[in-house]
Amino acid sequence: MTSSDVIIGTRRLADELLRIGAPVPSLHPFGRITIDFSRLRTRFPFMLITPQWQVERLLLRRAEEAGAAILRGVRVTGIRQDADGVDVDVSYPDGATATLRARYLVGADGAGSTVRQSLGMPFPGKSAIRSVMLADVLLERAPDEPLNFASNEHGFTFFAPFGDGWYRIIAWDRQLQLPQDAPVTLEEVRDITERTIGDDLGMHEARWLSRFHSDERQVPRYRQGRVFLAGDAAHVHSPAGGMGMNTGMQDAANLGWKLAAVVHGWAGDALLDTYHTERHPVGRRVLHVSHARGISGIAITYPAPCGSHPLTGRRVPDLRLAGEPARLYEALRQGTFVLVGREAAAVASPWAGRVKTAAPATGLRPTLLVRPDGYTAWAAEDPDPAEVRRALTRWLGEPDHHAA
Repeated sequence: MTSSDVIIGTRRLADELLRIGAPVPSLHPFGRITIDFSRLRTRFPFMLITPQWQVERLLLRRAEEAGAAILRGVRVTGIRQDADGVDVDVSYPDGATATLRARYLVGADGAGSTVRQSLGMPFPGKSAIRSVMLADVLLERAPDEPLNFASNEHGFTFFAPFGDGWYRIIAWDRQLQLPQDAPVTLEEVRDITERTIGDDLGMHEARWLSRFHSDERQVPRYRQGRVFLAGDAAHVHSPAGGMGMNTGMQDAANLGWKLAAVVHGWAGDALLDTYHTERHPVGRRVLHVSHARGISGIAITYPAPCGSHPLTGRRVPDLRLAGEPARLYEALRQGTFVLVGREAAAVASPWAGRVKTAAPATGLRPTLLVRPDGYTAWAAEDPDPAEVRRALTRWLGEPDHHAA
């Protein structure tokens, strides 16, 4: 898994994905190098292969349990914003129209984003590769590797198992560059497979076939007034490496807690500007590495003020904690900050409801203030209570002086 292991792990979704997915402990792309995931600093030191719809199903369930209202088939047709909020024009499946109003709007509506277009936001970049075929197929013979990638002068094929006998194939035929809306046949996929790996693997049934082109594009700004862009609405890139969904989920995790902080009144509007500051460089990096088979976001860091502790802005592993909950990611489940330190509870009590406190199970020396998205907001070696209070005030606003 990539950097989204923080999100999935903290929201009690990882266990179910592990039951239905196929773990891959290492990769051997091109047959010449080995990528060993066991060395990653995560409780999930492997790549987990599972259909995207399974991840979407679990995230949908989580959103509904949290009280989110999901409106299906509703289409945004335009937006307008003023100093106090955003008006969103929508059309419903039955033809009815309405205007919805909110304090903020997040456009996560894909590569063809209506929200982005309504803002007049440019989407500079280029088309990297055209007429790529996608197929879910049954095979009589499994590829040599769980994740099999082969390329030559004819094109390339990539196989990933779903764990239930079906395989996802991404294939490109250099000699057959058809329009994106041209139908895909099983014969086309079988033919390029045989020409790239020398065997069609007994491919005999397809349950889904499509064609797409891969662009590399990114908006110049992730925020315009009260409107934000996230996921494919903000950046698109090669599907190689599977970083698209992970990057979009990290966008949402980064922006979500910041919006909550501002809406609840304990952070100022300037906090929302850090969404662009932190995530735009990540999107730019993904554009550069995805086509070169970059596959992990665990090493992603965010800018830290000069003189900060070295852990500031870095992803925090799933630390073991003393007492309950037993792990950091469990403590993050409610979407609050977590202060990890020996004397954390007494110092943080005036910020109750905004931060949870925990003591490390091992001899962890630094005191850590962990953001809801699993990154270190602040850290210090053996800080005094006044230092901790200053950090809490900076990140969580003024304390509640009436709290115990």
